[in-house]
Amino acid sequence: MGGEPEMGALERLDSLADRAYRAMREQIATGGLGQGERVTERGLAVRLGVSPTPVREALRRLEQERLVERVSARQLRIAAHSEESVRELLYTEAVVRAAAARFATLKISDETLDAMDRLVSELEQDPEAGEPEHQLSLARQFDELLLGAANNAVVAGLIDSMSVFGWSLRVRAVQAMHKNPEVGLGRIRFHRQLLAALRERDPEQVESLTRDHLIDSVDYILEQAR
Repeated sequence: MGGEPEMGALERLDSLADRAYRAMREQIATGGLGQGERVTERGLAVRLGVSPTPVREALRRLEQERLVERVSARQLRIAAHSEESVRELLYTEAVVRAAAARFATLKISDETLDAMDRLVSELEQDPEAGEPEHQLSLARQFDELLLGAANNAVVAGLIDSMSVFGWSLRVRAVQAMHKNPEVGLGRIRFHRQLLAALRERDPEQVESLTRDHLIDSVDYILEQAR
């Protein structure tokens, strides 16, 4: 047994690989890693400040998703993806998230709805001047409670695999909302409408609201990514 890594070490490795994967995925989506750019495990490890092992695991996932292409045993290339293909991925994510919201409607507890209500109430406090990272954190907690209530690991995994844009770009999007307050206020109105539909246990309305809101957000997110 002495040669086997401890569970804690395995968990740390998994965590580093996941972080490396998410960081590279967002860099690909936002152009930090350009289309056609050649990369190596060691070079990416230096950029990310980790060892090559988690980078290797992350690159395997990115290859499976066709976001990177292997050029040789040691070198890979960032695959070319048009803005249209990213738009289609965001659209697909919106549809799957809407389905998850529908699944949550008849499962979600009143306690969870009350917790979501408190998050929206906090978002409503000075929405035009609040700290962007805090506002995004509140919105993400809302989404996580809703997805958790759906209680469907397969759907959650699909959403995770399709989530192209990560934390830094979404913070930038919230910052941009401060220059266009109606966008931020519209998002808060959506959360209020969604909560009302959830409390009424109306799956059709919950799915429709979620899908329409997320699809309407696609162009805005892409604009920030540019």
